[in-house]
Amino acid sequence: MIYLTNEVDRLEELYNLLISGDYLYNDSISFLKFLQILQLLKSHRNFAKCFKNSHLKLTSFLGILEFLQNVNIIKLIKDKHIKIQNSEIFELLYRSPSRRRMFLKLIRKIPRWNKKLRIFNYLKKRSLLKLYLPKFKLNIRAFQLPCSIGTSLRRAITIIKNINLKSQKAFFIGDDDLVSILCKFIMPELSITVIEIDGRITKLLKEIAKKYKFTDFNVYNLDIKEIKDSPEILKHKYSIIHFDPPYEAKELQKFFESIDLIMDGQINQVYLNGLFDTKSMAIINQFMLKNKLIISRYYNSFNSYPLKSSDLKYLKSLRKQIKLEYNFKFKEKSLKRIEFSSDFFVIERG
Repeated sequence: MIYLTNEVDRLEELYNLLISGDYLYNDSISFLKFLQILQLLKSHRNFAKCFKNSHLKLTSFLGILEFLQNVNIIKLIKDKHIKIQNSEIFELLYRSPSRRRMFLKLIRKIPRWNKKLRIFNYLKKRSLLKLYLPKFKLNIRAFQLPCSIGTSLRRAITIIKNINLKSQKAFFIGDDDLVSILCKFIMPELSITVIEIDGRITKLLKEIAKKYKFTDFNVYNLDIKEIKDSPEILKHKYSIIHFDPPYEAKELQKFFESIDLIMDGQINQVYLNGLFDTKSMAIINQFMLKNKLIISRYYNSFNSYPLKSSDLKYLKSLRKQIKLEYNFKFKEKSLKRIEFSSDFFVIERG
């Protein structure tokens, strides 16, 4: 038992060294030895008693290292170095301890049966919806455009990092990106309500919630225009709103009219995704002025939407809506895959 406790102390020392930002291991313990000790701890019958709450972060840290190596973001080398394979993504997902913990909670819940997820490119070229429902076909009328896995991760992490009070309630208007699921994985105590017009996605969200025994996670098969007739939703007020709406001004107006009915008057964080022309931006500005909100952060090309040639019919319809040719060009004959991007707005009280 004493030996086991000593090994935990050595692991904690190594952990603190690694999160300090210096990615060179010191001479006190090699990385391979680090793995061997952790395996010993996991197999030991007194592991649960010895590995107290203050040390639980070690297993999380190891999980993060393994995942980052699997998707080719880092490479673990026997000479005690960590080699950064993709510095841009590494900085995005791995630059602070809190972000690391969030990232691990998300990644471990993504379906592990899909081995292709181990290839880093699949974070950009696949959506979470396609991982869960590989044969899912987009519905043009519902303005479905699932973002990449990487984008879903970034959105969820951004939302959770900006939460001020645990008592806040989050409301997702449509969620073909499964961001609500990722938020629940990170922060299980967060109250979340989702409305989704597509019954296939509604069913999936409920199945995932049941599998992981989510509490305070409500899903409704409902259109945004039907909120005003839903007493179950109207009886609550929400301080966190996330949506990726149609880009046309007329449709966007309907979204904001419904949001006004459910928005908390004290703390507000609205996460808006999209590409908006002058008319649409005017509607956004009217909404902010009415509710005394401002755009606190703006991320250009934050969202990535992977599409392929089989989505050509959908692409044509989408191009008519956004009317921004410089953001959305493609040649039909040579089209194999296209990556469409949009912006991310964080709207809060000034």
